Amino acid sequence: MPTPRIDVLGVYRPYIPARVYKQQWRVTGSDARTEAHFRDLVLIEAVVEQIDDRFKIADLGQPYTRGDYKEHFQCAYDEALLSSDGEAVIERSMNCVKGSGLLRFAFYLHFYDADRPLRWSYGQAQCPPVEPIPRRLKSLVPYRSCT
Repeated sequence: MPTPRIDVLGVYRPYIPARVYKQQWRVTGSDARTEAHFRDLVLIEAVVEQIDDRFKIADLGQPYTRGDYKEHFQCAYDEALLSSDGEAVIERSMNCVKGSGLLRFAFYLHFYDADRPLRWSYGQAQCPPVEPIPRRLKSLVPYRSCT
């Protein structure tokens, strides 16, 4: 059986337009909580291959251990399955990252810690440094406020 593999292509600071900030503010209720909501938010783009039924998007993420909240696991969410060249969205819904062969996708992750590896269903993966979001991902996978 081939070994499942993940390659993190990029970790990006998402673009948050003013209208989305305002939508999120309505949920959080303050500038401080809204800014905290966005502070360590990233969009991660990756490719996986040779995955099987053990692969779960909810296994992809990092433990939250900062102490200002109860320890928990921050998992990937609002994922988008992308074309192999990353230029189009095939599907953007829960658990859309499935299939065989090479799968390219992007997802959001809160409370990202660049000093820690990303966990996934088959172990851990190192991530490149955080960069500004590329124009194509800004357009393809815009941030949607949480309710």
